[in-house]
Amino acid sequence: MPLVKAERLGRLNSMQTTPLPIDFAALTELMGGNHDGVCSLLELFVSELLADLSASTIAIEASDRATLQQIAHRLKGTSANLTAPMLSATASELEQSCKEADDPQLLASHQKMIEQGTRLREAIAVWLGSASPTNESETDFSS
Repeated sequence: MPLVKAERLGRLNSMQTTPLPIDFAALTELMGGNHDGVCSLLELFVSELLADLSASTIAIEASDRATLQQIAHRLKGTSANLTAPMLSATASELEQSCKEADDPQLLASHQKMIEQGTRLREAIAVWLGSASPTNESETDFSS
């Protein structure tokens, strides 16, 4: 196993001191074993996740609870569908905070969602890097 791939797998394994933020095996099974489909779906999710996290920060700064609640609701559902229960739970908590909480609790819930989103994005990046059939460092150009 080339060093680059081994390093990526080591980072993914080191994340497992706590549960992974996504169940890659379950997602792959849900996708009928379609590895390319899982990779495409995760790449799309990450781009939307980055946009949602950025938009949620703008909504927090503007005290726009309605927009923040919509973003949290969307992240709750998409992350649940992608077998990412920790982000789903923190997004659900933020969604409720938008309805009920005072500003300090809302800020704390938002920060937790940002942290879970970042952790999930990092886990996906590691998995996508280690799950690819060939990496540039693994390609054999000798033939």
